[in-house]
Amino acid sequence: MRYVTVVAYPGEDGINRLDRRVNELGLEYRAIHRMELLDDDTVAMFAEGRGDVEGLRQVLSKSSEVFEFSISGDEDGFFSYTRYAADDLTRMLMKDRRESSYLIDMPVEHTDDGGLRVTYIGTEAAFTDVLSEQPEGVSLEVERTGQYTPTPRHVVSWLTERQREVLWTAIDLGYYQEPREATHDEIAAMTGLSETTVGEHLRKIEATVFSSLHVGATER
Repeated sequence: MRYVTVVAYPGEDGINRLDRRVNELGLEYRAIHRMELLDDDTVAMFAEGRGDVEGLRQVLSKSSEVFEFSISGDEDGFFSYTRYAADDLTRMLMKDRRESSYLIDMPVEHTDDGGLRVTYIGTEAAFTDVLSEQPEGVSLEVERTGQYTPTPRHVVSWLTERQREVLWTAIDLGYYQEPREATHDEIAAMTGLSETTVGEHLRKIEATVFSSLHVGATER
């Protein structure tokens, strides 16, 4: 299994108005963990960031392209869910992904110079398609390639769908804030699970996360 990491730079015409306003905030870190093109021609995106979270709330709340959003966290680190209108470039990229044999390794990261760092997983033949079928208005620069080896940042993908639901609910309610802002009972009420089941899920989630940290330490 091989990978290729590229940085995509949209031209001026390829940056939609929403991205332009978010870029102007100068957030310290931005990464996209999941992104889906929905049947109603909107895009649902789950992302992570660090920086001017209040400025981001204002941009999203005032944008006519955004239909709904939710942000959890503060300027030291936050997660966001946004559903917004698809533009031509995003629509093209998402449809190309569905029709191709390669996979995109999440998260997709924003670079300091305005690009998007994307890692594709698959065969060398699949990468040929990636590099040869560049959408109009986007330039690609190959950053690195080689044999693919998963790293501890994939820990969320190791969780079950129910565990991920419990984790995101816990984060959203402030369970991992200091001091703690939520209880097992409050998480249970939001997820429709029993308090005991929530506790079991959180213990398994934390065991998975800490195990991944141990793996990362032994690989360095």
